[in-house]
Amino acid sequence: MSFPLAIFLGAVQGLTEFLPISSSGHLVLLQKLFGITEPPIFFDVLVHLGTLGAVVVFFGRGLKKVLRVERVVRNIVVGTLPIVVVGLLVQPLVEIIFDSLLVVSLGYFFTAALLLWSRKLEKGIKGIKGLKDFEALVIGAFQAAAILPGVSRSGATIVAGLSQDLDREAAFRFSFYLSIPAIIGAVVLQLKDLSIVNFLPQSFLGMIVAGVVGYFSLKILRRVLLSERFYLFSFYCFLLGLISGVLTILKI
Repeated sequence: MSFPLAIFLGAVQGLTEFLPISSSGHLVLLQKLFGITEPPIFFDVLVHLGTLGAVVVFFGRGLKKVLRVERVVRNIVVGTLPIVVVGLLVQPLVEIIFDSLLVVSLGYFFTAALLLWSRKLEKGIKGIKGLKDFEALVIGAFQAAAILPGVSRSGATIVAGLSQDLDREAAFRFSFYLSIPAIIGAVVLQLKDLSIVNFLPQSFLGMIVAGVVGYFSLKILRRVLLSERFYLFSFYCFLLGLISGVLTILKI
């Protein structure tokens, strides 16, 4: 892996992991369109750690404070359960799912529909502590759906949070509080397949780029969400859904 490719893939990860445009969907499209091979496991582990670092730095002391609140911790645990269950069930099918542009296309159309729906949702009034177990579970179920490439994890969980009457700031925060155990879980699953460490300098460069780009992506996303323009990402997702669908028909 070259240094420019490491920078490019790190930047793509940092952008797409947090903006509601699906990092996994972009990875599949890049592989199909440009013949970019799947990054080495060690590289993928480090860029995920880079985005995890972006979340921790972005929320800073506020994250440490909320993790002392029992109700918030409970909601995070409950909201994480669906992705654990679905992840274990889907694990044998991962290679099939991530080789299908049809799945990517349907995933992007689903994300576009969710983002458009967010425009119709009434403004919520609840904070994270106000979530009941069932409501946290519903948001977690949307996060589990994002295992499919093309379905944005951040988009799905933020819209789900808004649908459960969370205010926009709380929906934003809860989405990324849920991302912490999700990212850690993804890293742990990758580590079991790690047999050799390759491209060490490039991998660390990719991690740094992913972390820096991810941090600013979070700032952009928060601003867009609070300004009630979140739905605008739906047009990009719809376009990628169309592209993926055309590529499916052409059997590329």
